[in-house]
Amino acid sequence: MTSSLRLPTRWRPLVLFGLLLSLVVGVEHVLVHRLEFSQRPALPVGVALDMLVGVPVLFYFLVLRPYRLPLTSLVGVLGACLALAFWLIPVAQQSSLRVLRLLPALLEAATIALTAARARRLVRAYRAAYAHEPRVWPSVQAAVCSLGAAGHLLLAELNLLRYATLGWWATLETTDDATTFSSHRESGFTALVATAAGVLVVETTCVHLLAQHWCPGLAPWLLFADVYGVVLLVAHIHAVRLRPALLTPDELRIRVGFVWEVAAPRAALVAAEVLPEAPAANAGVLNLARLLFTTPNILLTFAEPVPVLGPYGVRRTARCVAVYLDQPRQFVAAVGQPS
Repeated sequence: MTSSLRLPTRWRPLVLFGLLLSLVVGVEHVLVHRLEFSQRPALPVGVALDMLVGVPVLFYFLVLRPYRLPLTSLVGVLGACLALAFWLIPVAQQSSLRVLRLLPALLEAATIALTAARARRLVRAYRAAYAHEPRVWPSVQAAVCSLGAAGHLLLAELNLLRYATLGWWATLETTDDATTFSSHRESGFTALVATAAGVLVVETTCVHLLAQHWCPGLAPWLLFADVYGVVLLVAHIHAVRLRPALLTPDELRIRVGFVWEVAAPRAALVAAEVLPEAPAANAGVLNLARLLFTTPNILLTFAEPVPVLGPYGVRRTARCVAVYLDQPRQFVAAVGQPS
């Protein structure tokens, strides 16, 4: 039982950073509420140094280096630490920190400089990808992903905005030699998600009005979070509709919106069977139908584990994958035909 409760090794640096950050913020919060804090001018400077130097140093050694994040991530951390410092230090004691008000401009300048430095790298990556596959958006995706973790984060947000805004007029993402299998027509997915988006709009309006009355400073953040949720649901609807499963003579490609994607050679699929019910949670099956808010109806078994690509650069492997398709028996029959 003890071994099952151990934290996975890859999460330990992040959890340690979170614990140390909570400890630092807790100590600083207690310090700024003591009577001595307003009587000693050096204490606000000390708190600011702890937040703007100590926390970024912890992030560098505990998160950035172990996870091999780009150095540009420090810019965002410094911005968050600056906001946290001004939140912790009372306004009356911020007079000695006026110089820190120049830091946002410096962070913006550093971001622009780093972006310009990587612009040439993006152009080269785009040209190389376009030479291999002369299509604009796949080449843009390959170029952005070349930036590493920051690129995967940016690509996820670009996909979100692309499907939310342009999905109304876009056409199916397929190829001439592919047979498509949808997953939204008979599952009730579109109606369910559209209803959830409508409820979220009503909830956003009510919460925003209440927050403006009781906590005006919190209202814009709650509004942003709720609007982001609505945009995410709209993008998910369009992505599921526009990205069906594809079966070509050589390849099987299962896509769940812009979240999960499985691409494997058709010859690697050893079995495809219709599921009468959802597989057990501990059956060693990766269930990709959860984001469709329905139970899977097809179990795909591959000869060996295949890569499953997710958002933000997440990558998993699975040998058995459970999916939902509107026409499961037609799909099984098509897979059974020789390529």
